[in-house]
Amino acid sequence: MQGMIISNPKLEFLRPLLERWFDCIDRYNAVRGDNDSPYWFDEKANLGLLSAAAWMAEMVTLQDAPTRKQNEEGERNARAHLFIASSEERAFIQATQRWPRVKSLNLTQPLLEATCDAKRISYASDLRLGCLFVAPQKAQQSTTPEELQDMVDELQKETTCAVAWYFPYAYRKLRNEAGNYHPGIAVLFKQAHG
Repeated sequence: MQGMIISNPKLEFLRPLLERWFDCIDRYNAVRGDNDSPYWFDEKANLGLLSAAAWMAEMVTLQDAPTRKQNEEGERNARAHLFIASSEERAFIQATQRWPRVKSLNLTQPLLEATCDAKRISYASDLRLGCLFVAPQKAQQSTTPEELQDMVDELQKETTCAVAWYFPYAYRKLRNEAGNYHPGIAVLFKQAHG
């Protein structure tokens, strides 16, 4: 089960990147085997996958990209978790990750926090995005198709500029050493204004 919704036209340039993001996840699992998945880890690991997908989509990226920010006292140094650029568009991204329970995603506050962090990087004239990676978990047993659909429905209700999800059937029964099942990953983007 995979999909994406881009509701902000400014983020349409990310579509090829998000399409290749699914491929990067599959490639990682093909190389590492069925006992490991890249989305179990933190936002840095997932930013690495997003970066790889951008390069596959003929974009460029730079992690921990240095930038400047204008504030009341003047300019100061800042860093963006990820800088993504195509020949026409560019964006500065601040990211975080959460591992909520399958039946209780509660993503509004973490997405808002990532978006507030994005306001602190670069200039107001630049496209700045809060990015939230979500790796839902369920203890003791894998998720049902109904639970997966409920999560997709909940993701679509969030106020975002773009959202993509990947709950690969082949990996639905993967579990980590703690016994938690992680059926897949979602990424949500929200534009920072101001």
